[in-house]
Amino acid sequence: MIKRYSLIALVISLIFIAIFYWWFQGDLILTGLYTLLSVLAVFSVPLVYRFAGFSLADDMLWLRERETREHAELTQRITQLKSELEALNLAEGSRQASVLAGIIDDYHAVVETRFFGKKNSPLTYLGAARTVQKHAVQNLADMVAIGHSMSGISRNQRDPSMVSNTRQQDRLDKQTGLYDEQEKRLSELREENNQLFDALTETAVEVANIRSFSQFDRTDTFARLLALAQVASGSGK
Repeated sequence: MIKRYSLIALVISLIFIAIFYWWFQGDLILTGLYTLLSVLAVFSVPLVYRFAGFSLADDMLWLRERETREHAELTQRITQLKSELEALNLAEGSRQASVLAGIIDDYHAVVETRFFGKKNSPLTYLGAARTVQKHAVQNLADMVAIGHSMSGISRNQRDPSMVSNTRQQDRLDKQTGLYDEQEKRLSELREENNQLFDALTETAVEVANIRSFSQFDRTDTFARLLALAQVASGSGK
């Protein structure tokens, strides 16, 4: 928005400089002074825009639009993942999808209530919380992928009583090992999500109850959330 206003001010200034030059019949000294004043006027536009509070209003509008868009996208994605987890009979994954959907809805409500329109909102919390939420959603997506792989392994396994030679037994043992590894990975993802849910819930409670945002950056739960967000960002997910 400010770029648009600055560009408009620049175009208007150039037009008036040309008119001024024509009016005073090419007087270079007067035109030079007028040009200097015009340049100062153009550069004053973003300063006035900022100190008059318009910049903050634009930032809040952008933040509100981004939050609304991301909330809708995450909600839709979780609904899809929950359906797939239920189809794969991954009950705990489906339960976590429901829990995460509730956490994201509560987060959205807290953000709308406590952040929008505030000058000193802890924007670091907004970014960290959203990063952790997206990481938890990705964990659910990984559960779906693992569930499909386990389903494929199960279909490919044979009844042990029908194994007739060593080669077939080795093949069965390998598939059983792969299945066990996938089960272990599922357990790790579920535990990680539980930790993420705890951090998100605790910080949301603090945000809802804290009197001064300046105190929030120094709380232990926020430090924990920030650490988890950094880990999530570094994971490449």
